[in-house]
Amino acid sequence: MRLMVGQRTVLVTGATGNVGRHVVAQLLDTGARVRALVRDPRIAALPDDVELVRGDLTEPESLRAALDGVGPLFLLWPFLSAEGAAEAVDVLAEHPRRIVYVSAMAVQDDLEPQANGVWGQVEDLIKRSGLEWTFLRASGFATNTLGWADQIRVEGIVRWPYGDAARSLIHERDIAAVAVRALTEDRHTGATYVLTGPEAVTQAEQVRIIGEVVGLPVHWEELAPEVARQQLVAAMGDLAFADSSLEYWARLRTEPEPVTRTVEEVTGTPARTFAEWARDHADDFRRLATAEVAEMYVSSFRTGNLGAAFGLLSPDMVRAAPMEGAGEPAELRGLDAIMENSQRLNADYEIHGVDVDDPLVNQDRFAVRFAFDETHIPTGKRRTTAKVCLYTVADGRVTREEVYYHEAPHLPA
Repeated sequence: MRLMVGQRTVLVTGATGNVGRHVVAQLLDTGARVRALVRDPRIAALPDDVELVRGDLTEPESLRAALDGVGPLFLLWPFLSAEGAAEAVDVLAEHPRRIVYVSAMAVQDDLEPQANGVWGQVEDLIKRSGLEWTFLRASGFATNTLGWADQIRVEGIVRWPYGDAARSLIHERDIAAVAVRALTEDRHTGATYVLTGPEAVTQAEQVRIIGEVVGLPVHWEELAPEVARQQLVAAMGDLAFADSSLEYWARLRTEPEPVTRTVEEVTGTPARTFAEWARDHADDFRRLATAEVAEMYVSSFRTGNLGAAFGLLSPDMVRAAPMEGAGEPAELRGLDAIMENSQRLNADYEIHGVDVDDPLVNQDRFAVRFAFDETHIPTGKRRTTAKVCLYTVADGRVTREEVYYHEAPHLPA
């Protein structure tokens, strides 16, 4: 039976993420009142109908402001460790009637929580909270293949291990659709749903499908597992996670991930195929035009999403500026060198805000004017420092930045 969700507020954690955004949108379609827990309401970019409350799962006391009047709660624990989860669940359990938690297909009921990883540990905490619950044990998220996007855009080659590992990846919209049912209907209390896509597709086949959808010749190139291990450790900082992931993918070569019909059984609509997911995300894989790079770069600065801005930069980009050489005009090559020097130059400044003009685009270049409201800490002088940056784009990435100051700021001592 459908709950009278309009009378109670549904709280959504992870509301700005891949799954959470769809949970929010689909809840609004049911007429539910939606409250989103977000780290920064200024950059959440959620519909106007959504009530935004600042909070962070790593700071349990910050969660209480979001809980008043809440009925069901959607929970996605976004960390590789269960550290801090007990404190967060204790606070989250103070008001909601029900928790719908996105877990993982790997969790097995006959194992102890510790043996089931972070997902099983959080499930156990929720069970012991005394609340009603529904667990969504999802297979791999199809959105994880966005990690190949740079390779596809720039080279048309995906280098990764175990191309014949078959996965039943699930579309984030389908996880959200089941979650919304569990949040708004009584019949799912105590249910554990294993959610997958409608078929198991090898990783190499996933790459081929993406290429077909995007209209690019994309190929799979087998990467040695030990090289992938190094890359995973560098990216995640977790050796155990890297080893367990590689071991799992190796097993999928002979034991493909299972396929369930749970999405259709719960929602009445079959789960979306990987090809449907790829069509929905085609723009994420194709090479960006210079104008698109410019708009995305400027938008990232305006919303404070510097990670997205840095993702548009080529790893070996060149930066030419008046002060890159300790006060002398010079060029720096590579993001590591550029970021290290930027930290040195900004060490004596407190940045209060930045205004970013619309980009001016011409062929493979675009220019942007930045105005920084900043205080030079050693002198206490506050002023606006303006600069114009000229960017060169190749293969959808910024490869060169030339900086021109209206008035050069102070150099650090």
